[in-house]
Amino acid sequence: MRVIVFMALLTLGVVACAAQDNILPQPSGDFAVGTTHLVFVDHARPEVFTDEPDDNREVTVRAWYPALAGEDTAVAPYYEDPAAIVSRFGYPTSLQDIYTNSRTNARVSAKMKEYPVVLFNHGWGEHAAQNTVLMEHLASHGYIVFSIAHHYEAKYWAYPDGSLGYLSLASSRFQQIMQEQGGAQTMGLFEAMFTTRGSAAQDSLFKRTVEAMPVFLGESPRIWARDIAFIIDELDSLNSLEGRFGGKLDLDRLAVVGMSLGGAAAGQACLEDDRILAAMNIDGGLLGDLPYSVVSQPMFYMVSRRFIGYDDVFAEHAAGDVYTLTIAEADHYDFSDFTLLHRRHPMIGNVDGRQMLNIINDYTLAFLDLYLKGEESGLIGGDERPYPEVDFRINRRP
Repeated sequence: MRVIVFMALLTLGVVACAAQDNILPQPSGDFAVGTTHLVFVDHARPEVFTDEPDDNREVTVRAWYPALAGEDTAVAPYYEDPAAIVSRFGYPTSLQDIYTNSRTNARVSAKMKEYPVVLFNHGWGEHAAQNTVLMEHLASHGYIVFSIAHHYEAKYWAYPDGSLGYLSLASSRFQQIMQEQGGAQTMGLFEAMFTTRGSAAQDSLFKRTVEAMPVFLGESPRIWARDIAFIIDELDSLNSLEGRFGGKLDLDRLAVVGMSLGGAAAGQACLEDDRILAAMNIDGGLLGDLPYSVVSQPMFYMVSRRFIGYDDVFAEHAAGDVYTLTIAEADHYDFSDFTLLHRRHPMIGNVDGRQMLNIINDYTLAFLDLYLKGEESGLIGGDERPYPEVDFRINRRP
């Protein structure tokens, strides 16, 4: 099967992956990190991926957060059920031994009364823990991060009781998505993203790509954006209750981040929900309604070689400040933990994995600190450029 943008199906058992290092980088912030799982059901929406008429949309979330120092709860493994996931997806058994820097179900730190909130969205066909290194980094610097598993378009998702759900290859909607991507026209559109220059041509390319795949690249970002809005509603309720996150969530300081289709969904959510103060689209392009709309919130586009020179077209679809960071030697999956754990994946580029994660961590934190905490850094507001492989551009609005 040929790999195209946003596709993760090669990792469903046909890519031989190798662990570069069984120890994830330690987060650099002052807080210890906790992690936990939550599940929510949106009774106002039917589930479009199942044939049961009474099914409602279900969303699971994995959270990372500043934890009370000295908690002796168990250290969380990278995969929630390592043996099951490694076996199902054909990963090498060495991946069962990877542990995170997070304590399972630890209590939230009392150092601060409340913490700003970040919602993360995985890539299509991936999972909520795909950017664990970034999640732990943000939590260690005083953010509560909720990574949303968009059911039936995630590879797998985990429930609080430890059980797992999996993407179904047999559903009619999944088959629609596969059919949309199977033709020469759609393959040509994806390939054209590497070479198209000029904002008018790039804008037209995004529109033609969405129109050629209306279910995958049109409907899915909208469904995910509604998941995001639903989770914000649920977090508001959670914040008013006793429990781990009760009174700890500063929902007036909230941003949305996503990778691949999750990045496009982050932008789509901004079109529909003004509770979001800022968003990051990591190698996701303009999908859903984004090619036809203008986002009012500040946007950060962090992109691979696929989108070299797309700065102007990104800026034309935003009314707020726009930041574009390009890494020419990076490929699509370098913007996830795959850059360390899956070096043989066909969409990993010629960039050092640890350096790549440092870049993602530093620039993401600087962007969120600016718009959620009002704290400027040399990376965003000044001339600090510590990474020679990075092309960083700013388009500020008056």
